[in-house]
Amino acid sequence: MDYTKTMKRGENVIHYRDTYACIRLDYLQDNVETLYQKVRKPLMAIIKANAYGHGYQQVANILKDNPHISMFGVATLKEAIDLRKIGIQQDILVLGAIPIEDLDLVIHYDITLSLFSKEYMAEIQKLYHHHKPVKVHIKIDTGMNRIGLKSKAEFEDILACCQNSMFQVDGVFTHFATADDEMQNDAYEQQIQMFYDIIGQHSFRYIHCQNSAAMMYHQDDRSNLARIGIAMYGVDPSGEECQALKQVMSLYTRVSMIKQVKKGERIGYGLTYTALEDEYIATLPIGYADGLIRANQGREVYIEGHYYPIVGRVCMDQMMVKVDQNVHLHDRVEIFGEHITLARMAKELSTIPYEIVCLVSERVERIYKK
Repeated sequence: MDYTKTMKRGENVIHYRDTYACIRLDYLQDNVETLYQKVRKPLMAIIKANAYGHGYQQVANILKDNPHISMFGVATLKEAIDLRKIGIQQDILVLGAIPIEDLDLVIHYDITLSLFSKEYMAEIQKLYHHHKPVKVHIKIDTGMNRIGLKSKAEFEDILACCQNSMFQVDGVFTHFATADDEMQNDAYEQQIQMFYDIIGQHSFRYIHCQNSAAMMYHQDDRSNLARIGIAMYGVDPSGEECQALKQVMSLYTRVSMIKQVKKGERIGYGLTYTALEDEYIATLPIGYADGLIRANQGREVYIEGHYYPIVGRVCMDQMMVKVDQNVHLHDRVEIFGEHITLARMAKELSTIPYEIVCLVSERVERIYKK
């Protein structure tokens, strides 16, 4: 038997699990257009962490010809190289540090680095032996206390050291800590004021400090590039419900078994749930190895027009739900999507939507729709 052939049933490729994420690429494009109309400036698409769990290759491919996307932003050098290997031509900025011994790869693949300290710069200078300059965006730390230069003196020093053929300074940027929190607007104002005080009257190809939250809740006329991250994927960065954006990812599974249990029987690891009456229990082929963490116990899923509680501990590959006679074998189950938004799920888990989508593991098949 030839196992190398793609197996099909009619027009549809066979799926090896009933657990899958649906990614609406048309919603992604709609969100990009919505955000562009709000700021009317070039955009940097942030597709780190496998495009926030949505699939970097598919997201990059759908955006590479979008006229509003001028750059891509990633977290690691591997992510940047992967984008080059699938044909992305736009500039790619690595937002964090890279191992300096990989500088040759940076030059070879024409990757832009974040330049965030004098020590980091010295390490680059020590290993540099190329005829092409290292493209950089200088990172200013205005209050996150993560990476970046903290003073105007440091910035001017770095800028002066870049006045040679070794570096090509294409941009300057910072990142806000509270742009999504109206209760901490003062902190946002202090950060943006500090940023522009530090860079002074210097001009750059790209000045960018607007993340998704800053784009949606604040005005900035001097920056000439905006970074779209979580908002591009249809999620309000504040964690609230948002009618202006379309949630790109939905997570589904199907009922694999339904059994009746008697009053007093207990369910799952640790026997943490006891049936209060004779009940129907549905088993679903999804668990914490798929990214649905154990804290989901007690939350709800959506099946055929009704909400049903998750009972017992979530297992590695399966979980149980208390249902009724309206639920049948192979019914589709929404974990999050149209009826259970990421905003709602995040609040119930005391977390943020970013974490939920990034936790959806690679073994969950992504099905892309346009």
